[in-house]
Amino acid sequence: MFFSKKKSSITDFSFLAADMHNHILPGIDDGAPDSATSLVLLAELSALGFTKVIPTPHTYQGIYPNTPSTIAASYDQLKKALDSTAGIFPIVDHYGSEYMMDGHFTSIRSKNELLSFGKDRVLVEMSFADNAPMLMDEIFQIQLQGKIPVLAHPERYTYLFGQMGYFEQLIRMGCELQLNLLSLLEHYGKGTQKTALQLLDKQWYSWAGTDTHHIGHIQLLKQLTQSKNFQKIVDYPFLNKGL
Repeated sequence: MFFSKKKSSITDFSFLAADMHNHILPGIDDGAPDSATSLVLLAELSALGFTKVIPTPHTYQGIYPNTPSTIAASYDQLKKALDSTAGIFPIVDHYGSEYMMDGHFTSIRSKNELLSFGKDRVLVEMSFADNAPMLMDEIFQIQLQGKIPVLAHPERYTYLFGQMGYFEQLIRMGCELQLNLLSLLEHYGKGTQKTALQLLDKQWYSWAGTDTHHIGHIQLLKQLTQSKNFQKIVDYPFLNKGL
């Protein structure tokens, strides 16, 4: 006799609890342009089941040249907007940054000025055009400062498609991987979706983030909850809930 696997009754992201990668701070990068938009995005994330949101604006010299001071100022602006409302929003009590892995990052790290999400995680990304040659060394240097590097959306780097050995090497070195939830749709392309599913199957992800920039991403997150791939993550051992 054959039994079909019972479909999960979970239809939102409450199993994650926390979103550790997003761009909801106002007026600081290519995310929310103002506090009003930030509040809309936060309300939508709350409706999707998130109870905590940790903003991670870009730090990318020449494009988004943020510093701990500029990020703190934007965070304070958002907190004032939150304090003036009576709406239901996720907890926003901390912030980090998403660092482009380049020479400027090395300068920031050498000054011990890296912002962490959670207790000790540092979110980093690479160019979508080419691999960052300093990544391996920076993984080691970040760890020497008592922090743990987390590579954002590894499934989106087209030059790493099929390079499972490379991802395994990163993990062995102590680098954690973060899934962009929308990669489970075809939003970033079929190659990205395929790589995301491969990394999920190997259980090589430690974190999942929305990477929310605008309301369009919210609509896609709603679509994801109705997709077959959503069921692949509801019982996955992501670390988000511990934040």
